[in-house]
Amino acid sequence: MTTETVVGAERFDHWAHEMSRIFAGLDSRPLARVPFHGKATSDAVGRLQLASIDAGPLTVRRTRSLTAQREEDHYKVALQVAGTCVVEQDGVRESLAPGDITICDTSRPYTFTYETDFRTVLMMLPRPMLPVRAEAMQSITARRLSTDRGTGAVVGPFLRSLGAQSHTCSEAAILSLMDGAVSLVTALVSETLAGAAPTAPQKAMMLRIRRYIENRLSNPDLTPDSIAQAHAISRRYLFKLFAAEDLTVAGWIRARRLEHCARELASPASAEQPISIVAARWGLLDCRHFSRVFKTAYGETPRDFRRRALADAADRS
Repeated sequence: MTTETVVGAERFDHWAHEMSRIFAGLDSRPLARVPFHGKATSDAVGRLQLASIDAGPLTVRRTRSLTAQREEDHYKVALQVAGTCVVEQDGVRESLAPGDITICDTSRPYTFTYETDFRTVLMMLPRPMLPVRAEAMQSITARRLSTDRGTGAVVGPFLRSLGAQSHTCSEAAILSLMDGAVSLVTALVSETLAGAAPTAPQKAMMLRIRRYIENRLSNPDLTPDSIAQAHAISRRYLFKLFAAEDLTVAGWIRARRLEHCARELASPASAEQPISIVAARWGLLDCRHFSRVFKTAYGETPRDFRRRALADAADRS
């Protein structure tokens, strides 16, 4: 999308309409009297929405009335590529320089102010995909996350490359790229939270347990007893750790297995594999049980989900 094909006086209105459509409700205002200029490319990377934006000075606001109209809550991950930006949410106000990253929660009002020409990469990440409690996320939203070192030094270049190249990537690679993007943002958030305050022993234990579960999802014998034994804790304490985050052990394992199955069913690369094989690869050996819990989680049977996802992939190619 570009404003170059629009009459000068109508450029900003055209831009504001398109941005609000892409990002599900935004109030945009120009900051300069000269004719506005802007260029944006937008692409879907699995369930993520990615946009690269190059534009003139403006303010973008997500107001309280707009948040009330939301269909799905997201985390808005913003990488400042050129120019500067001031981001505000929940009383926090931070200045971003080129290379900085910030994350805002679209369920609450926020403002991005670009006082000069700028370039940015934005990623809209559905909140349920980020395995971090909303209360913990609120402590770092609208904060400046540096990409000078650590995980940020990995995430920044990845987002910039993904923004530039996602439209050239094959459908077979898209789901892997989505997984990579979510994993990197999760790592950045976890590192930031860990640096903000000492990690409580319980939280450290939960991180180890989640990693243990993730590495053994394909094992049908993964049970609360085996997890507790591997970490030298009681079954009761294991349940208590998960309950503190409003989770259950079995529910977490099931959700992670179903998410992996859904990604494979939606991938053209796995289109010829029987659904039962896909389920078994992630530790779900009972086909009837798998179909039932999958429909409960995703609203349709695995077969219907695959048919629709592959049809959508064919339409995009």
